[in-house]
Amino acid sequence: MDNLKERLKLHYLPLLSIVLFASIIFHHNWPKRDTITFITGASGYISLILITLSLLIGPFNLVFRRKNPISTYFRRDIGITGGVLAVIHSVAGLFVHLRGKNWQYFLNKTEHGYSIRIDDFGLANYTGLISALILIVLLITSNDYSFRKLNTTTWKNIQRFSYLAFLFAIIHSVYYKIVQTNPDLVWYLYLPLLIFVFIFQMVGIRMKLI
Repeated sequence: MDNLKERLKLHYLPLLSIVLFASIIFHHNWPKRDTITFITGASGYISLILITLSLLIGPFNLVFRRKNPISTYFRRDIGITGGVLAVIHSVAGLFVHLRGKNWQYFLNKTEHGYSIRIDDFGLANYTGLISALILIVLLITSNDYSFRKLNTTTWKNIQRFSYLAFLFAIIHSVYYKIVQTNPDLVWYLYLPLLIFVFIFQMVGIRMKLI
């Protein structure tokens, strides 16, 4: 499927419909959140789920003995949608807690200048930033031009950094829940997603070695 119109119709239209539907559900459950806080929260949760799905497609194909090419538009488009939402989450998130003092997400003001913020809040922001930067690189290379320009091995190795971005996103999410003293989602969402991806990856690697 190399026709952009077909991808828009078969992939992006359903994905955007899912994003819209999920956003409506979040809006119903968060009636008192302002716009920027709502965008940050909704884009964060939806992006994490979509990125998780994109990481499970390859191992899923291996486990069920399906063709598993180096790249498919379906997997790529899910990853692109999740990546774009993650970047939106990262940018919008800078205006939620410390509006007008964005530097305080990463630095502490001291008597002698500034120091790197290494408390739970700072670690949450740094891990989120690392994840976002990796995803930006992946988004830049998630196209046919990059796929053709880079050799197959190089392109695939770059895309494998999606696992690192996912890991940092999970750590980022866990730290934020620690800051908010609300650990429920750590046990009911973040750790299950991490374990699920890890198990499928291990099974997929084993299937390759057999």
